[in-house]
Amino acid sequence: MKNYLIAAFLLMIAVSPAWADPEWKASLSVSEEYNDNVKEERHGEEDFVTSVRPGLSYRHEGARTLLETSYRGTWNHYAAGSRDQEFNHDAMLHGLLDAWEGFFFLDLRDTYRLVNEDRTRGEVVEEDSTVDQLQQNIFTFSPYITPRFGERAQAKVGYAYSNIWYDEDRDSKNIHRGFVDAEYEFSGQTALLSGYSYTQELWEDETLDRNIIYLGGRYAYAENGIVYLKAGPQHTRYRDRDTSSSSLFWDAGLDHDFGTVLLHMNTGVSFEDDPDTGETYERKFGTLRLTKTWSRTTASVYSTLEEYEDSSDEGEGGEEVRRTLLGMSLSHELSERLTVSMGLIHDFQNSSDDDTRRWYANIGLKYALSERLGLGCWYRYKDSSSDDEDEDYQVNRVGVQLTMTF
Repeated sequence: MKNYLIAAFLLMIAVSPAWADPEWKASLSVSEEYNDNVKEERHGEEDFVTSVRPGLSYRHEGARTLLETSYRGTWNHYAAGSRDQEFNHDAMLHGLLDAWEGFFFLDLRDTYRLVNEDRTRGEVVEEDSTVDQLQQNIFTFSPYITPRFGERAQAKVGYAYSNIWYDEDRDSKNIHRGFVDAEYEFSGQTALLSGYSYTQELWEDETLDRNIIYLGGRYAYAENGIVYLKAGPQHTRYRDRDTSSSSLFWDAGLDHDFGTVLLHMNTGVSFEDDPDTGETYERKFGTLRLTKTWSRTTASVYSTLEEYEDSSDEGEGGEEVRRTLLGMSLSHELSERLTVSMGLIHDFQNSSDDDTRRWYANIGLKYALSERLGLGCWYRYKDSSSDDEDEDYQVNRVGVQLTMTF
């Protein structure tokens, strides 16, 4: 958390007048859970897990400054000693400073969170076990300018420095990126998009250079609907291995508000750091989410398709992993104080070594004892089946939690 704390200190100095009237949100939760397979093994151990979760968040938006930060810690104690006690952190910090009259900006971001050791498993499933996870910190600082060219054209030109490191023995990365993004408005509904970026990634075993050029557009086809597309070539060169790869880059999305139903679709290409191998994966993805709300009920169905490729080994059988996730969630207010929630996820991971299928299911109840005090209980189930015997196991968890907000 070193970078997070340094960034937080610098931002507090930069926007010190904003702290005269702070708007904090804080919480503290204590829970007790029974877990029949703590280590997620074929013949795992059972244990009782005591958890303490402090939380804190702050947001201020002024005429020229934006500061938002949040923190949630989790301390886990295993009564039978099946695992060592652990203290994990989930922190976010974002500061934006208008340094010169809406033309020159300073943007600072830092995130510290748990991630899967294997990046091809996707994002961490909420409330999943911390087995095979580790803490990742991403620090980014970006100065940029936003020149305008007449009434219809504008651009964003800048530089971004990022540092990625882990709390275990993993390679850290330094990333330098220069970018130009331009927009020309044909009308209030239609705009032409274009851009170029050059990225250099440096870590212990490798240096890569990546160039991306794109053209595209944005169209607001209705008051409550918008669609956009960016596409173009990308070329990556791995200096130390004297290899390179070229492919199509794209970023496209659709958002539509039907009133009681929200539709969100997104597809694109991103470049993700893998803690396990130290490589950068080219990730092609598509997501879909439908959310419907009633007076007392909210339901969502969602899907994610992903393909990860290690392009540094192109021509030498580079690794490819495909992942498909299907899920649904439901929340219903049984009364003004009592809410029930449930969820179901199917996660299928296909790689050259083995196929792994994971099911996640949960059901929970939350009861508001008072305006600031809440009581919750849950049951969570996880099933993993794989060609790899070490990935064949089941987990049942049941717990209760008391939460105080301040």
